[in-house]
Amino acid sequence: MIKRRKRRVSSVINLQSEVSMNRFIPHIIAVIVVATTTIIISREFRVSKIPNGGKFQCANCHTNPGGGGARNNFGQAVDIRVTPNGGEDFWSATLASQDSDGDGFTNGQELGDPTGSWRPGQPDPGSFSSVSNPGDFNSRPPATDVAETVMPTSYRLMNNYPNPFNPSTKIVFEIPQSENVSLRIYNINGELVRTIVNGNLPAGHYEKEWDGYNESGNSVTSGVYIYRLTAGKFDRSSRMILMK
Repeated sequence: MIKRRKRRVSSVINLQSEVSMNRFIPHIIAVIVVATTTIIISREFRVSKIPNGGKFQCANCHTNPGGGGARNNFGQAVDIRVTPNGGEDFWSATLASQDSDGDGFTNGQELGDPTGSWRPGQPDPGSFSSVSNPGDFNSRPPATDVAETVMPTSYRLMNNYPNPFNPSTKIVFEIPQSENVSLRIYNINGELVRTIVNGNLPAGHYEKEWDGYNESGNSVTSGVYIYRLTAGKFDRSSRMILMK
């Protein structure tokens, strides 16, 4: 009789333990899901803060393509610019002008934004297929994206296309030698709207896209805009129409 009571008591205790454990299982699963989701979101958040970051994702900053662990040189440059309070707006003209992986191309050239003028939330600049990894020495943009094989013999500023346009247009120009080049967009009142290029470029044929955003990252209104190219003593302007 005593043995039967002990067995019953033991069975009740085991049943209570199972019930208690079953109560905790949903909470444990919830914690795991939240932790995993937080990691994924944090990675995606950082990726969205650099132009065309979605192409190489975590491999832009980490030696491990899956993310986490050691950072490559570009990742270290990014980490330096992330403020202690969590500020993530680190992409700038300064970071774009650096060559973090030492492959001869700036971070901006590799990510399709040579001037560092892109801002989070804007459409990715340049040609996605030409984007390379700024943290990998063996990843470089196609030579044709920087300069064509046949070198131009004169300075030229061609008509943008399409024109009129919405939401973006491409501006085409050629320079016969390495020059400090400036390509800027102005409104009809002569006020600066956006700097597309501002730096030294090798001789070649270039196509630069303007997405209809100003320097502050705001979409501009419909109207007539002027794009101006200066390279050495060459100075040309032309008009384009944004229609929304």
